[in-house]
Amino acid sequence: MGQGESVERKTKKASVMLKISTAILNLFLALAIAATAGAGEVLEKPAIYLYPGVETDVHVALEVNGAIFQSEPAYNNGWFVHVTRKGTIDNERDYLYYEAVLDKPVVFVPGSWVVKREDLQAWFDDHLVDLGLNVLEIQSFKEYWLNRLTQGVYYEIALVSQDFLDENAKLVVMPVPDTVIRCILYFIPLKETRKYVPPEVRTPRRKGFTVVEWGGVLAEENAERVR
Repeated sequence: MGQGESVERKTKKASVMLKISTAILNLFLALAIAATAGAGEVLEKPAIYLYPGVETDVHVALEVNGAIFQSEPAYNNGWFVHVTRKGTIDNERDYLYYEAVLDKPVVFVPGSWVVKREDLQAWFDDHLVDLGLNVLEIQSFKEYWLNRLTQGVYYEIALVSQDFLDENAKLVVMPVPDTVIRCILYFIPLKETRKYVPPEVRTPRRKGFTVVEWGGVLAEENAERVR
C-alpha cells in the first residue's frame, strides 16, 4: 500500500514538473519569437472571466496582431464554452487563459506608478480594486505576478492603452457583453526609484453580462515606455 502511494506521489510530482517545464519552455520560445520580430513583447497570463448572469453558451475569440503560443483550454478559432450564471466555465474552471507575442510595442495611457518590490502585494490590494477586479480575481493576479516580479528593486507600473488592446489583442465575445474590463499592466524593473505621476483611473462599474480580463507584460530593466 505504501509503495502504491509513493508511486502516485511520484507520478503527480512528475506531472507538475512537466507542466512547469512546458510553461518555461513556452515562455522562452515566446521571448525568442519576440526577439526575432524585433518589436514584439509577450502578453503574459491574460485570464478571461465570464459572468453572464444566466447560464448560457459563450464564444470567445481573440484577434491578435502577433501569435498566441499558449492557451488553456486549447484555443481553436476561439473558445466555445458553457458558463454558469456565477461564472464557472465548463464545470471545471474559473477563467480562460492564453499567452501571446505581440508584433507591435505596447502603448500606455499617460502616467504610471513606481513601487518598491516588497510593497507590490499591498499595492495590488489597494489598486486592483480601483482598476475593476474583485477579491478572487485579485488573489489569482497576485499568485501569478508576485512570483514573476522578483528581479527589480522597484517596478514602474503602467496601464496598457485600451485602444492598443482593441487594435492588437481584440477580445470578441458572443453574446455581446454589457461590461468589459481589461486590466493589463506593464511592469518595468528598476534599480532605483524615480518620480512619477499616477494615471487617472475611473473604476468601471459591473452591470449585466460582464467580461473581466487581467494580465501583464514584463519589460526589460529600465525599458522606455511608448506613450
